[in-house]
Amino acid sequence: MNQDSASKRLIAIALIGGACFGASLLVLGITNERQGRFSDAQREIASKWGERQVIAGPMILAGDPSLAIRVLPEAVHFAIILDPEVRSRGIFKSVVYTSKVTVSGEFSADEIARKAGGRGTAVFSLPITDTRGIERQFQLSWNSATYAFEPGPGTSLGGSSGLHAPVSLNAISEKIPFSFELQLKGSEGISFAPVGNETIVSVSSPWVLPKFVGAFLPSQREVSASGFNAEWRISSFGRSYPQTWTGETVTLQQLIDSAAGVDLYQGVDMYDMIFRSVKYAILFIIVTFAVFFLFDVLTKVRVHPIQYFLIGAALALFYILLLSLAEQIGFLIAYAAATAMITILVTLYSAFVLKSKRRAVPIAAMLVALYGYLYFILQLEDYALLFSSLLLFVLLAAIMYLTRNIDWFALGEKQA
Repeated sequence: MNQDSASKRLIAIALIGGACFGASLLVLGITNERQGRFSDAQREIASKWGERQVIAGPMILAGDPSLAIRVLPEAVHFAIILDPEVRSRGIFKSVVYTSKVTVSGEFSADEIARKAGGRGTAVFSLPITDTRGIERQFQLSWNSATYAFEPGPGTSLGGSSGLHAPVSLNAISEKIPFSFELQLKGSEGISFAPVGNETIVSVSSPWVLPKFVGAFLPSQREVSASGFNAEWRISSFGRSYPQTWTGETVTLQQLIDSAAGVDLYQGVDMYDMIFRSVKYAILFIIVTFAVFFLFDVLTKVRVHPIQYFLIGAALALFYILLLSLAEQIGFLIAYAAATAMITILVTLYSAFVLKSKRRAVPIAAMLVALYGYLYFILQLEDYALLFSSLLLFVLLAAIMYLTRNIDWFALGEKQA
C-alpha cells in the first residue's frame, strides 16, 4: 500500500466517522419529540390534579369594586406541609402534592379606617392561581368571628381566581387577627407573595430534592434524607408595591413576580442529559477509530472501512438505546445497561477484527473509561467544560505518546 492509498483510507475513515456522527445526531430529533410528549403528559396531569400554586394574598378590599381600596396585612404567617406523590400517564411520570396550608396574621384597624372608612363590611380576599386544587369548604376566623369562604377572589385583580369572604369592620380592636386553613392540591411547587409588612413562611415536606425559587431565598433551610424544612422571613421593603393602593394600581402579575417558594425538583431531566451526552458522540467515534487505526499501524492487522462503519454504527446506537431504556427504567440504570451492551458488542467484534482476544481488552477498557467519564461529566453543570477539556488534553497526549516513534512518511512504503 503506497502513501496515496493510506491517505485515501484515512479520508474514507473520516467520512465514515462523520456519517456515524450524523446518525448520532438524529437521536436529538427523537429526544426532542419524546420530551414534548413528556411535557404534554405533565400538563395533562396538572390540568386534572392542580397547577403550580401561587398564594397572592390575603388582602382587604373596601369600597366600590372598580375603585376598591386594597389593604395588606401587618403580619402574616404561612405554615405549609407538602405531601408529594408521583402520578403517571403511560410511561411518563410527574410529581404532584397535597398541601396543608395554615395561615394566620393581623390587619391594622387604623390603616383600614384611614384608607377605607373602617366601618360596615369589607371583603377578605385570597387570590390563588388554581382553586381547582381545593377539595372542601374552609372557614375564615376574623376578629373572633367565623365566616365562610366563597368562590372567587372578590376583586377584579387581573381576573385572578381565589377565595373571598365578606367580613365586618364594626367593633374591631386596634389589631384585627385572622386565621384559616386550606388543603390545596397542586403540581411542581408552591409559592407565596410577601403581602405582609412582615411575612413569615415555613415549609416542610418528605421530598428530598427541593428547589427554592422566586424572588427570595429562605432565611433558614435544612435538607436531609428524610425531607426538608425551610423558613422565609421577608419584610415589605423587599417588594415593589405598597401596603395599600386603589383600583388596579398593583396588578396580579406584580404580586406573583414578588413570590417565593419551593419546587419539588425531580432531578436532572433525563432528556436534557441525553441531549448533553450526544454532544460527545464525535469524541467517542474519533477516539475509538484512533485506537483501531493504531492497531492497524502498529501491527500487521488490517481493519477494513466496512468494519469501521459497523463499529461506528454501534457507537451511534448507544444513544437510542439510552433514550428508550431511560424512559422505562430511569437514566442511571439505562446508562449502565446501554454502556454494557455497546461495550460487550464492540469488544466481541474487536476480538475477531483484531484477530486476538488480548487485543480486544484495551478496546473494552477504553469504552468503559470513556462512558464512565461521560457519566461523571453529565452530573456536572458548572464544571462540565473544565473536565471535558481535561479529557481532551489527556486523550491527545496519549495519542501523541503512542505514536511518537512512528515514521509517518515511511509508513506507506513499509506497508507497500
